[in-house]
Amino acid sequence: MRLIPDYILGIITVFQEAEGEPYEGKRAVAEVIQRRTKRKFMSDGTVAGTVLKKYQFSGFNSDSGNRIRSFKIDSSDKIVDDCVRAWVDAERGPEIVPECMHYFNPSLCDPGWAQGAKVVEEIGNHRFIIPKGG
Repeated sequence: MRLIPDYILGIITVFQEAEGEPYEGKRAVAEVIQRRTKRKFMSDGTVAGTVLKKYQFSGFNSDSGNRIRSFKIDSSDKIVDDCVRAWVDAERGPEIVPECMHYFNPSLCDPGWAQGAKVVEEIGNHRFIIPKGG
């Protein structure tokens, strides 16, 4: 049996979450996914178990208009190429959003779980944060 490599789901998730963001935003999203996976933070330790966990990455929510479209991405597209590069660069380091386990777009939501968290960086439309007590 051959499984879909974790990095494929990671790249698709970066596309879903940060398609319209600058490269640094894509890279920061990739870091959060990889960090959550490595630390088994809301994860089973696999990229699939991280990004597909219910309500963790909005691109996989059933009401996301981007969910199906993201599985039809074309690797010759510049945005997709940036997502691939962001994933690979996040693996290599150095980190640009160290210790961040979450991010959100404040123009789309003001999540209760972000209250009291430390904002490490604002990149594009996202705030990258360290959770309370983290």
